[in-house]
This record gives sequence, structure tokens and C-alpha cells, in this order.
Amino acid sequence: MAFSQPVASAASIPHAPPGFKFRPTDEEIVLHYLRPRAVNAPLPSSFIVDVDVLSHNPWELLPEGSMEMSFFSQRVLKWTLGNQWNRAAGDGHWKTSGKDVPIFCSRVNGGEPLMIGSKKTLVFYHGKSDFGENTEWVMQEYSLVGAGLTPCRVMRPGGSNNFGESSSAAAAITEKNDNLSEALNNAKVPVLVNPDESWVVCRIYKKKKHMPRVVTQVYNIAEGGQVPFYNFLEQGNSKGIASSNSLTDIPLQNAKDDEEGRDRRTNVEANSRGVSK
Repeated sequence: MAFSQPVASAASIPHAPPGFKFRPTDEEIVLHYLRPRAVNAPLPSSFIVDVDVLSHNPWELLPEGSMEMSFFSQRVLKWTLGNQWNRAAGDGHWKTSGKDVPIFCSRVNGGEPLMIGSKKTLVFYHGKSDFGENTEWVMQEYSLVGAGLTPCRVMRPGGSNNFGESSSAAAAITEKNDNLSEALNNAKVPVLVNPDESWVVCRIYKKKKHMPRVVTQVYNIAEGGQVPFYNFLEQGNSKGIASSNSLTDIPLQNAKDDEEGRDRRTNVEANSRGVSK
């Protein structure tokens, strides 16, 4: 399995204050990142970048030292007249794992929640679909569904024909006055735009390996065993049992006998005082 240079370098990741982690909720990913990207609107930050996920293996996408990363990507239909998305990527393919999770957005004034997106979990298999080898790479794919695909009001330049037709009056003004036409072209007006459902957010990460259980040593104190003493202030004695002049080196059975002797002497003295009275 050949490893190439990662697509997203460390320099491409925006710098954040110490202790800051990019951990948006599912609702925030769909509402504030995916939906604006699907209508080509401004984004709140640059922590999610555009990458063609299907052109790379998952280990090629993350920069060195990163555990996970999110990307904008556009899905491609497997067949021109079909409705199934292509899952072939790099030297393998992505395979669906589990059921899709709906993502809801609460309406204003306590209304019923609206389903705006869906989260699908996929596992990367190295090789062809029939003989692929399961890997530890996982992708969570966020897509727009339901209310998330409703037209969105976006501010566009008034003279642009990309998202609507310009008025004939604006065209006439353009011919008469270049300065005025430039001002009209720069002025932005609200335009309703249908989101492009091919856009998705892909959160890619590698599953963590389970650490082996650490079995601590149990000391049989009931049978007079000794508890290890670690002297962190003295060199050369970081392991093993306490030195001979340490109080913890006294056998527990001897300490128990001494305590019983003191109790007997105390009882004898108390009885003698009672007799003298």
C-alpha cells in the first residue's frame, strides 16, 4: 500500500488560539457550513476546505499529525440516468455502515423541528468492491435533505446574469452612463437560489485502536506481605521495596503483635487503678 503526500498540508489549516478545537454539532455543520456552500454563499470560517474526496485515498487527505478533518466535496452519480452516488475512491471504495442519522433544526418560537440534513457513516475498503479489504478509515458524510433543500435567499450583484435576469432598465442605464452602471453592478440584491444537493461535508478520521488492559499487581497484605515504597526523592531507589531503615519495611505481623501488647498493658494498668480505689 503506497502512501503519498497528504492533500491538505499543515499550512492550509487555519490557525486557531491555543486550546481551540473545531467541534461543530451536526446541526451547525448542515446549517452554517453545508447549506451556504451549496448556494455559494459566504462561510463563517475556513476550517472546511474544498477537496475531491473520490480522487484520493483517505490517508492522503489528512496532514501529518492530524487525527481527523472535514472537507467540502461534490458527489458524482454512478450512472448518468441513475440515482446512486459513486463510491469508488483512490485505490478502493467507500461502503455504507449502519443507518442514516437524520439531522434536525429547531424552528423559531418553539415550532416543530425540521429535518435539514442526514449523516451517513462509511468505511473505506482497499481494493475492488467484491474483494476489498476493510480498513480503519471512516467517513461521516453530511448531506442536505428535506427543509435543507428549500430555496435560500442569497445576496448577489444586481447586474449579474448568473442567478437571475437583469432588467431592461438596468441595461439601458448601462449604455448611457458607465459610472452609474458600475454602481448598479456592484450593488447586491437578494436572490432565491436552490441548493446544489451534490455538495456534502465529509468528516474523515481513523478509528482508534483499543489499548490492552493494564493489570495491577495485588499484594497479599493479609499474609504479612510488604507494600512497595517508591522514594521519589532519592536516586537509585525508584523501583523495588523501601530501604531497611524505612518504617514500611516492618513486617505487618510484628506490628500487629506490638499493638496487641500495648492493649494488654493498658488493660492491666486500668484494672490496678480500679483495685487501689
